[in-house]
Amino acid sequence: MPFPIQHKGELVTELEEGEEWLVVGAMIMVAKPKDPAHSRKIPVPEGDIEGLVEVWVGVA
Repeated sequence: MPFPIQHKGELVTELEEGEEWLVVGAMIMVAKPKDPAHSRKIPVPEGDIEGLVEVWVGVA
């Protein structure tokens, strides 16, 4: 199940299983620790890191 990263309610990207993310400067770095070749960079929307949130969707 993908985990969306949102900025003020708008979808920025979705994390695949095993991906982790970190903000570095004005970029969101997404990578899989078990696969160093798998990575991507996404610009922080509006340069506003305060508005970023990872959404965890629960199942009851």
